[in-house]
Amino acid sequence: MKIETFFDFCSGIGAGRLGLEQCGFKCVGRSDTSRLADITYKLMHSTENEKNYGDLRKIQDCQLPNFDLLIAGFPCQSFSVIGKQEGFKDNRGQIIFHIARLLAIYQPKCFILENVKGLVTHDNGKTIKTIINVLNQAGYITSYRVIASLNFGVPQMRERVYFIGFQKNLKIDVKKFRWPQPIPTPNLNQFLIDEYNHPTKTDIDYFMKYLVNPINASRKYSFNDFLKEEYLILDTRMSDMRLYRNKVPTLRAQRDGIYYIKNSELRYLSGYEALLLQGFPKYYADKVKTKVSNRHLLMQAGNAMTVNVINALGNCIKTFFNQEELE
Repeated sequence: MKIETFFDFCSGIGAGRLGLEQCGFKCVGRSDTSRLADITYKLMHSTENEKNYGDLRKIQDCQLPNFDLLIAGFPCQSFSVIGKQEGFKDNRGQIIFHIARLLAIYQPKCFILENVKGLVTHDNGKTIKTIINVLNQAGYITSYRVIASLNFGVPQMRERVYFIGFQKNLKIDVKKFRWPQPIPTPNLNQFLIDEYNHPTKTDIDYFMKYLVNPINASRKYSFNDFLKEEYLILDTRMSDMRLYRNKVPTLRAQRDGIYYIKNSELRYLSGYEALLLQGFPKYYADKVKTKVSNRHLLMQAGNAMTVNVINALGNCIKTFFNQEELE
């Protein structure tokens, strides 16, 4: 019993795809409604003769090719702590039910789903219980775990909940499945390598005004002191300045205002660097650097899954099925 193929739902720019391809699995199709994300997807990945099936809510029986694994980073805005937390009342919160419907129809051997950490505690835990129940009704034994990308090869403080489910009819001992173990976090200087991200005079003027806003002025931050500390991360997302060392805050779709110090100069985090911080190898980021705008790369990277985490989960699934086959 092996996992050989997968279908990439809510595919975005294909971080999940890349992580699973690194495990040796083959993509047989994708589904996403974002035209701009799909342009980036096709620039990064080999998609010749491969179809984007569009809105997964409209996919019916017999439309898709057979696949062994379903992967989806389903929309998270309705469960995020920084959003309105409308949950299932939001149309985006309904996507999980359509994923469960497709699982029931196509019955792949297993799945990987990803969402924000806030899903675990949303509505006092009722939401996640509903999701587990719906996946159970679709025919799957499901477990979940919150995983930090920081512990899987990228210096980004991204925490997400990951669901892994196995088809009940396989009659395998799911208790033997082992989640991946953390690995050391690499040095930040391996990722902040874009030499074309010097801020404009407007950027610098904004930053200097930010330093003296009512909240930050009382802290008496010194711009010259910042310049003395190599790879200091300066986060201006909130009204108050947030400083990070050896790591960057979670990347998000609407994520502006991350600066850092390099060679005693102020730099801003570029979309190219955001891709690297999401685990895309430099070779993949190079494919889109000059073909997709920096703004769109920042948004698309913020929406993506972390390649390294998906690769680690995929390898754990692969090992688990190989052991089941031997037994």
